[in-house]
Amino acid sequence: MTYHILYESTPWHTRCALFDDHARLLTLRYDECTRRHIEGALVYGRVRHVVPSLGATFVDIGDRNDALLPFNTLAEGTKLTQGQGIVARITRGGFYEKGATLDARTAIKPPAPDTPCPSILHAPPTALTRALHDAGSNPVTVWIMNGAHRDAVSKHVPERLIRQLDLDGSVEGLQSFTDLLDGHLDAMGSTRPTFPFKGKGIEGNLIIELTSAVATIDVNAGPVSHMQKTDATMAVNLRAAEEVARLCRLLDLGGSVIVDFITPKSKNHRGIITEHLSATFNVTDDRFVELRPMSRHGLLELTRERSGPSLTLLLKTPEYIAGAIGLELWRTPAGANPSLRKQTVKAHPDVTYILQKHLTQATCLAQLGRTITLEADGAMPLTTYRISG
Repeated sequence: MTYHILYESTPWHTRCALFDDHARLLTLRYDECTRRHIEGALVYGRVRHVVPSLGATFVDIGDRNDALLPFNTLAEGTKLTQGQGIVARITRGGFYEKGATLDARTAIKPPAPDTPCPSILHAPPTALTRALHDAGSNPVTVWIMNGAHRDAVSKHVPERLIRQLDLDGSVEGLQSFTDLLDGHLDAMGSTRPTFPFKGKGIEGNLIIELTSAVATIDVNAGPVSHMQKTDATMAVNLRAAEEVARLCRLLDLGGSVIVDFITPKSKNHRGIITEHLSATFNVTDDRFVELRPMSRHGLLELTRERSGPSLTLLLKTPEYIAGAIGLELWRTPAGANPSLRKQTVKAHPDVTYILQKHLTQATCLAQLGRTITLEADGAMPLTTYRISG
């Protein structure tokens, strides 16, 4: 079983999409120059408040919200005081109005007295490093858009495992990975994310809805070709269970997740579906997952740890949209299309404001071989943009 990583990069934004051997998107990791307080970063923070009743302390790490450091991650006998500097690792990035979660169990000694506090001592793992970790022990082929990315990737992956899309095309007749990724991103960015799935003789979809407190996943069946209704219901639910595990990991769904399966026909069927879901999580997800018994109507609640904000939320931030625009422009690097002399990007003002810092005339001419004109349109939705030319 060979996994594939699609690697795309601009000078300020890098994205890595991990696909399995069935071309299913497993994880999407990205680096954004302003998004630094994420899982894996090592920070030097200052104690803001010690709260014994909570069993934790709040630490200023330079992020929008203070981070939470549990006492049980401190060395035995350690006492913290307000204003004290402390080194810790981020184990979960902040989301909504919650700050990051820290762990003080590190092998790093306190920094020099003149070290700024708060500050980041070590940046988090790169998007490519995180995607390779997601692949586990499976062999991985990394697909780059063009030769300009080869040097950056070869620092982490042997040359024999690097393939170039503009030279090698798609793999084994599969649809181009860029098209596959764009389709997944369209689904994730919609107001009602819907993800179709297929199996032997069955098909269906999962519809995901998010609130600040809970995520719901609704399982729906499509046309059934030859199986009887009972067998088809079971087959759809089992296949849906695999997709539930994949999407929880891909979208980093956490906290309470309610899955509405198609009503099973018996208690025995409910047990089989629950066991299959649990086994799939155990094999594919390294986050703690707890399942509660399924109700007679097919409702199942699971709780899952997350590493930060859900991917569906991150994909709707101005920073990510600006990065996505850059990646689309960089898919046609300098020299790839000599007749392309200029392009215009029309987007929301919050997005064009970010792009102004990166799409300078010197950068565009040197790396894209063309000029890029930005047009801000306050009537456009944040996640919508148009590239013409």
